[in-house]
Formats: sequence, C-alpha cells, structure tokens
Amino acid sequence: MKHFVFLTALLLLAACAGPATGPVKGVLIVYEPDIDMQDMDDLLEEIQLHVITVDTENVFAFSTCSRENFRDDLKTRRTILFITENSFQLPDELQESDGIYLGENIWAKDQVVLGIVLPGFTDTDALSNLLEQTYNHHLASYIYGSFVSTQMSSPERIDSLLTLGFSMDIPKSYHLEEWNPEAGFIQYQRNVSDKCLLMMTIRWIDDSVVLSPDEAVVWREAVARNYFYDAAADSVDRSSVEVQSMDLRGLHGWKLLGMWRNPEHLNAGAFTSYVLRSNGRRYLLDMEIFHEHREKEPYIREGWIIMNTFILGEYNGG
Repeated sequence: MKHFVFLTALLLLAACAGPATGPVKGVLIVYEPDIDMQDMDDLLEEIQLHVITVDTENVFAFSTCSRENFRDDLKTRRTILFITENSFQLPDELQESDGIYLGENIWAKDQVVLGIVLPGFTDTDALSNLLEQTYNHHLASYIYGSFVSTQMSSPERIDSLLTLGFSMDIPKSYHLEEWNPEAGFIQYQRNVSDKCLLMMTIRWIDDSVVLSPDEAVVWREAVARNYFYDAAADSVDRSSVEVQSMDLRGLHGWKLLGMWRNPEHLNAGAFTSYVLRSNGRRYLLDMEIFHEHREKEPYIREGWIIMNTFILGEYNGG
C-alpha cells in the first residue's frame, strides 16, 4: 500500500510539473566539483556550432553551474547537460546510448537532459548533433505553440497555398504582406520588435531551368530587387554566401546562407534560401532578417524550420 501511495504521488508531481524555462538556445552545463575545468572548457569549445550570418555566431548559449548549486529554477531549464566523472553521478532517469546519457521531462515538461562522463568522452560530433536536434525541437515548439495561447500553425493558410499546388506551415505570428499568385510571389512578415523584421517569401516560376549554385544566388538577388519593398539596390555579398546541395522530400536544389546589403539605405542583414525544382517548376523559399547589430542565428533557424514544412500537393477542397 505504501508503494502505491508513493507511486501515485510521483505521478501527480509529474502531471503538475510546469513547462521548461530559460533561453530556447540555452544549454545549462551542470558539472561535478572535481571536474577539470580546462577539460570542460575544451569540450564546450569543441561541441559549439557556428553559423555565419553577417558575423560568425554561436549556435548554443552555454551557461554553467556546479552540482551543489543545481536547484530551484535551474532544474526547469529546457536543455541540461551533466558532466561527471563517472556514470553513478548522473541522474538515475538517464539512459545510456553510445556514451551519451539521455532523459526527458525529468523536472519540467518538454525538457531534455543529457549526460556525459569526463575524461574519456570523445564523440563530440554526436553530442553537437543531439544538442542541435534538441534546439530545433524547442524552437519549433516556440514558433508554433508558445507565442500566444492559440495554436500557431494555420490550417486556413495551408489550404489557401494548396490551391497553388504546394503548401508551407506559416505560423500565425506572421501576417500576410503580399499575395500575388499571378506573378508567382507571396510574402509573409513578422515584426519581432521595432528593431527586428523577418520576411518569409515564396517565389515560383514555371520552367525547366536547372540552376547552378552561382545562378541560384543571382536569382535570389533578383527576386529581392524586383519584389521586396524598396529593395532595388539590394545585393548578395558574394564573398560570404554559403551554398550547399539539398534534398527536401525529393525536391533537389540549393540551400543558401549569406548576407544582403543595401547601400542606398546603408543597411544590411542576413538571409537563408532554399532554391528547389520540381516537374516544370522552380521555387525560391527565402527568409530575410533585418536585426541590425544584433544576433540573427535564431531567426535563420526559424526560417529553416518553417521552410522545412514546404511540400507539394493538390487542393482537395476539404
């Protein structure tokens, strides 16, 4: 009977656990007192990822605390990484796989808790990938569910786009800025603040041209100049643009990441694009960010998450 009461209490506590807190891109490092701090610093430097926008930006925001100070609201952080000298010091709820220990929702809802043992841990690429997957998960939850109390994904927008032969899940935090399907151009915008503007664009052309990487960059630049508001002087910084081949649900093309400039207005920003092709049609999916002298990586990643929902389909009228 005592065991039943205890188990019931645990279940009630789990059910009452609040949502995870802290920065979406944050990773709280909890270390044992005897860990060599230089070893830990070297590890964090090795698992850190970077994105080059206007500047080189860190992907993860690391913060640290000792195990003895791990209490109160620190226990509710979205992503926690324990660094210990042996596995017995890790929380019991973590399960090991190839040297990385993992658990979910231990002290808060939608929480991911990881653990590794130093010295001896070497698979830093796997840990970086897992941290990035976790970051993507938290950011997607934020984009589609946490801005306001209503659901963020927008079925009516999905249906309206499907009439054009494709769809993309545009969060409700984005307002429709331009709807011009006759010209093959749609743009949504999100005003993050009076200093930060995001522009999500879909541009399509019916042709069978297969663009080279350089031609993909030129097309992206031309779309901005011809269709974006007051952007006739926009240009892509050729010296910093990164182009990678990509495949999105069978659509082949290029993933662009780089910097745009406008000397007319003396401003600049970052953008990321997918240039994709299908049967007789090519698409530009583009996220442009204006956030002068401030970080852009989270909004680049927001663009990737939204553009990754792009899918071809036919409108069924339902």
